[in-house]
Amino acid sequence: MLDSLHKIDMRELASMYDEENRDTFISIYLNVEKLDKKFIEDRAKACKSVLKDGLVRENFEKTMDWINDYIKEGMESGQKGLIIFASYLKNVFIDYKLDMPLKNLLVVDSSPYIKPIAELLDFYDEYGLVVLNSNRARIYAISGGKIGYEKRIAEHVLNRHKKGGWSQARFQRIRKGEIKHFLKKVAEDMEKLDVKYIVLAGPGEAKKWLLDYLSKNVKEKIISTLDAKFGEDVISQSEEAIEDERIIERKNILQSLVDEILKNGLAVSGIEESIKAIKNGQMEMVLIKDGLTIKGWKCEKCQIFDAGSIETCPYCGSKTTSVDVIEEIVELAERMDTHIEFIDDEILDKLGGVAGFLRYK
Repeated sequence: MLDSLHKIDMRELASMYDEENRDTFISIYLNVEKLDKKFIEDRAKACKSVLKDGLVRENFEKTMDWINDYIKEGMESGQKGLIIFASYLKNVFIDYKLDMPLKNLLVVDSSPYIKPIAELLDFYDEYGLVVLNSNRARIYAISGGKIGYEKRIAEHVLNRHKKGGWSQARFQRIRKGEIKHFLKKVAEDMEKLDVKYIVLAGPGEAKKWLLDYLSKNVKEKIISTLDAKFGEDVISQSEEAIEDERIIERKNILQSLVDEILKNGLAVSGIEESIKAIKNGQMEMVLIKDGLTIKGWKCEKCQIFDAGSIETCPYCGSKTTSVDVIEEIVELAERMDTHIEFIDDEILDKLGGVAGFLRYK
């Protein structure tokens, strides 16, 4: 069974680390549509050659054996990507089988390397698509153009008034009541959609009628309505609507950031201030320049990190490890329940690549 990208427990992964600063975790991302075994062999050989500590080297070898045995067992039907976080020494082996191809990556570190997942989650933000007419509805949760959840609702609704029998007025009352009952059921199921955006699609007036039965919270998530035949494939159209909304939203986020900085409001910028705010639980949303990496150091014992390079922790004297500061910011943000946005814009370049909004000062 394939896993959903959105079901990955980022907070759990972000909480794992080697307390002695040893490089005991292997994180591997693979495109299994075209499995490149040579990539795995070459990366394993390179990493093994630079691991000097006997216990760490032995852990690497046993963990790689574990991973290779797993890969030999084969992949699931429809699987395109594989993510593994493993450490023989820590007795950790976590795998995710995805329906999307991934860029090959193998990282050895003192904790799971989760930045690529955070970037994927930002790019493949899940949204809702509701297609309906006056008696049928399909409710979808979609990510990356693929359906992750589907609910179908159908109700018997009178369509024509036959001669004889009921009066026209009575027929219309009954029909209206049946449609109302149907739309209430659709609205109830839409409440269960755990998504940021929703697109409505379908023929006729049902889309408009549905609005009368939706809560304020769900209404605020609707960013577009599309006219289409029931059953017509509107995923590509809905993806375009979502992308347009994301572009507008990110422009608004950056403008709000500029405004807050200018008035000395609820915003910080730069690596040092951003790290401090996240650690203190002040940061509501951290903005990171897309594709940015910054070399730094970390002490796993004290759980502190910074840009630059030092061999021993200035607080406890323990040996530090080399890290990507952005990866550490992502892990810290996940632990502190700080929302992460990756944005490609020159404003973030000028602010040092990292900035964010505060909950309070």
